[in-house]
Amino acid sequence: QYLTLEEEKAIDIFLLLMSKCRKPVRIKFMPSLAFSIARQGSTNILVKPPIKNWPRAFEKRHPELKARRVKTIDWKRHGNNIHDKV
Repeated sequence: QYLTLEEEKAIDIFLLLMSKCRKPVRIKFMPSLAFSIARQGSTNILVKPPIKNWPRAFEKRHPELKARRVKTIDWKRHGNNIHDKV
């Protein structure tokens, strides 16, 4: 486990808060978030970034978080097609 339980709880609360604000956090952002938290908690210890599969393991440990796939915007809604409506 890369982070302590308190640090993981902080990330969990942050992700749920961002979800409530309708600003989802990308899975690619989670390792950098964990790395910055781990650096702040360490004292003169060299901290390495989390491993490749850390976000997936974090998701399994916290079942209240769910990853969603975002659908692409339909080409009919492209900027060229909405000028008449504006």
